[in-house]
Amino acid sequence: MFRWFSGAGGGEAAWPLERILNALKARYESVETVGEDGPITVFGVQDHGVNFVVAVVETAPGSGKVVEVGFLARFVGFPVTVQVVEQLNRNLHIAVATLEGSDLFLMAGLQVSGAYDDGKFAAIIEAWRRDLAVALHGIGDAQTSMIKAFPAARLASARQFATNAAPQEAGGAPIDILSNFLGAKAAAKEICDQCDGRGKRGLIARMCEECDGEGFIAARRL
Repeated sequence: MFRWFSGAGGGEAAWPLERILNALKARYESVETVGEDGPITVFGVQDHGVNFVVAVVETAPGSGKVVEVGFLARFVGFPVTVQVVEQLNRNLHIAVATLEGSDLFLMAGLQVSGAYDDGKFAAIIEAWRRDLAVALHGIGDAQTSMIKAFPAARLASARQFATNAAPQEAGGAPIDILSNFLGAKAAAKEICDQCDGRGKRGLIARMCEECDGEGFIAARRL
């Protein structure tokens, strides 16, 4: 079901934009429109100190009928290498990580199918949040650009809002952005090595018993 934006909706299924916006506003502390480009509208979202955008593609500008939905977060100033990105892509569920220069982009896109359902969209939101947590974990431990395949990423307003610069306290001490995002208790975890953070194992995707499907386990103490 998940894929990159095509820039046009040729499928028959469409979800109501109003329902999608209501779900976003109910879930996140801040949602605002930050850019438009034809049938693409980009909404800036803030979630516990992390910025990203949710972009929608309508059948036509202003139709209110959404055929594609995407997510984009940009991380600037973190020590990310190609090896880190490769590791992230092995652990991500619905998203793909890529480097654009020294900036890390985390992107996920889907073409809608079937009738809109609040539970289905909530599951998509949670899958994206989990991938954000995996990315924050990966860059905290620390080829080809895919940006052209994601039209929303070309909007300057979208790129600007989705930027998450490495935070620092007064005096230059670094802030643990993962702890802020997950909460201190949840952040004291590491990716499950039995399922590589996916929460599922095997060809038939059974829930991982080691982490109970969460993808994270309690951090081991040295």
